[in-house]
Amino acid sequence: MNSSYSTRSVGEPGTQDYRAFISFNGHTISALHDIPLAISSASSDLILNMIVECPRWSSAKMALAAEEPFAPIKHTMSRKGRPAFVRSVFPHHGYVWNYGCLPQTWSEDAPLHACEIGERISQIGDIVQVRVLGVLAPRDENILRWTLLVINTTDPLANRLRSLKDVEQHLPGIVSSTKEWFRLYKLPEGKDQNTLDLGGEAKGAEYARDIVRSSHDAWKRLVLGSSQTVDLTNVTIRNSSRLLQIRDADENKAFAVTQHGAGEGPPAPKSSEKWWFVGTT
Repeated sequence: MNSSYSTRSVGEPGTQDYRAFISFNGHTISALHDIPLAISSASSDLILNMIVECPRWSSAKMALAAEEPFAPIKHTMSRKGRPAFVRSVFPHHGYVWNYGCLPQTWSEDAPLHACEIGERISQIGDIVQVRVLGVLAPRDENILRWTLLVINTTDPLANRLRSLKDVEQHLPGIVSSTKEWFRLYKLPEGKDQNTLDLGGEAKGAEYARDIVRSSHDAWKRLVLGSSQTVDLTNVTIRNSSRLLQIRDADENKAFAVTQHGAGEGPPAPKSSEKWWFVGTT
């Protein structure tokens, strides 16, 4: 993780009050607006920042709260008002990669999603620099959710993975398993099987570059405009309507809540240990 960033968790893990805020050099920032998207856009590589929401093998559904000041990571709640968890659909267990999103992007009312497929297990709120390898187009309950396939640039596998062809050579099965995961993970909830656009295929880094560019442009329009659903509070974006001074950001009342360890995950219920076996017609 970039040493300049840190995670400050408040509230009780596994409850509606839990939030994981991102800080830069000790100052509160917006996870959505203040973390730069691009590290490098050289012709051979696309290196971006990624925010980890759901570490590999975890099952809690965590997501940026874009509607709240500073867009902290919170526990998604079910329609019954309980903490939501993904079920383990055999042979998968929870999230099978470090799952998260890209800052300064916006698509279909959410940031772009990313699956980091390296060997290391991250923590909630980690900011990792990733190389883009490709992109999938899953439709989650018929909403298109562009999802990048990426590798942490500090991962032991990073030097060997620069394209989807490399992924198939060194991590055979990970792409097909990822597609299966997105198709099936809602079935234990009694919902329909998801689908994938692009004929169900993964596209390479150049195709992904266009998706990233368009979603970054959409974010620019968002943060420099006005919104009824997304909080625009930030400490770095000039000409935005909700630009704060660093001092004002650190006085955010959210930190009046009891502080917990950085990146702490909520306790998983016993039901998360269950294997779900589903038909794949």
